[in-house]
Amino acid sequence: MLTNAAPAHDAQPLFDPRRAATLMEAAGLDLILASRRHTVAYLTGRFSLLVWEYPEVAHCLEREDDGCAAYYFAGLPADRSAPAFVIAHENRAHIWRGRGWIADVKPYCDRGQKPSAVECLVAAIEERGLAGARIGIERNNLPVGIFQELQSRLPAATWRNASEVVWRMRMVKTESELARQRQAYRLAEEIYRAVLDLLPRSPTVGEVREMEMQRALAAGCPPLQFGYVAPVYRPGGAVSREPDFRIHPGDVVLLDIGLIHGGYTTDFGRMVSLGPAEAEVRDGYQLLRKARERVQAAIRPGARACEVYRAGQDYLTSVGQSLPYLGHGLGIECHEPPVLGPDDETVLEEGMVVVIEISLGPAGVWMLLEDAGVITRDGWESLTTFGTELREVGC
Repeated sequence: MLTNAAPAHDAQPLFDPRRAATLMEAAGLDLILASRRHTVAYLTGRFSLLVWEYPEVAHCLEREDDGCAAYYFAGLPADRSAPAFVIAHENRAHIWRGRGWIADVKPYCDRGQKPSAVECLVAAIEERGLAGARIGIERNNLPVGIFQELQSRLPAATWRNASEVVWRMRMVKTESELARQRQAYRLAEEIYRAVLDLLPRSPTVGEVREMEMQRALAAGCPPLQFGYVAPVYRPGGAVSREPDFRIHPGDVVLLDIGLIHGGYTTDFGRMVSLGPAEAEVRDGYQLLRKARERVQAAIRPGARACEVYRAGQDYLTSVGQSLPYLGHGLGIECHEPPVLGPDDETVLEEGMVVVIEISLGPAGVWMLLEDAGVITRDGWESLTTFGTELREVGC
C-alpha cells in the first residue's frame, strides 16, 4: 500500500500542502513532476543535492561516479491522500531514505538490468493511477530525452508547464521556512560582528573571507554561497578585491553575505568605514537609507511589485539616481520571484520574503544596503536586528 508514512524527524513537508493542492487545482494539475534540483529540494525538504553532499562538486555533477546521468525527480499529487515520491540515482537515494517526509524513494541506474530513471517515473505515476492525468512539468528543466520517453510511455497523459505554479508555492513561506531563514540571519549577524572586530586589525581581504567561511562551517552550515568583502574607497589611493589586498584605516568596505541554514539563505549587505567616514560618503549612504525607507513603506499585502518599485524609484529620480530594480524574493535561492522592478505585476502576499536591495555609487563610492523581511498584514518586517547605519569601526 502506498503511503506518505514518514520517519520520526522531518515528518512534515516544509511547504503548505493545502495551499499547494489549491494552486494545483486552479492550474488544472493532478501531479507536479519536479526535475529542477532546487524544486526537488523544496518539495522533499532535503537539501543535500544542492550543497551538502560532497559540497565542493556534487551540486555541479551531471554524471554520477558510474557514468549514469545525474537526475533528481519529485512527484507531488494534487490528491493529498496519494503519496509523493522521489526518483534519484541509487548513489543518492540515501539522501531521502528514512530521513524525510516522503516514504516512496525509487532508485534508478542506467547500467545493467536495473530500472532506468524513466522506468521509475512511469512506475510511480502508474501506481498512483495518474497515467492519464494532467501532469505539470518544469519545461525548461526536464531533459528533452526524458520528456519524449515519458510522452511515448504515457500517451494518455496531458503535459503542462508547472513552473509558474511552483514559484507561486515557493514565494509564500510557512512558519517552518521562516524559522530557518531567521536563523540564517542570526548566524550571519554573528559573522558580521566578528568581521567588525577584525577589520580594525588591517587584515587582508582573503583573511576576512577565510574567517567568514570558517565561522559558517563551525555553525553547521554548508560553505557560503558568497561572502563579498569589497574595499570600494581609499582616500587618495586605489582599492582592490584581490585576496592579498590589505585593508587600512580610512578604507570603506562593502560586505555582502549569503549564508545557508537548513537550505534557506541570506542576502545581507552592509557598509563599513575604518575610522570616521568622509562627509561625502556619509551623505551618499544616507541616500541609500532614505531610498530603503521609501521601498519599505510601500511594501504591503495587495501591493504589486512594480508599484513598490515605482515608490522607491520616484525618490531616486528626485535625487538624480536610477536603478533597474530595488529588490527580489529570497528563500532557497538568493534571487527568487517576485522582483521589485518596473514590469513585475506580482501581487504581494503575507508570508512572502522580500529583499530590499539599494546599490548605488553616489560621490563615486559604490555602496550597498540590503536585507530581507517577511511581509505581514502590517507591512515589511525585517529578518535582521542588525542596524542599517554606516558602521564606523576603529575610531
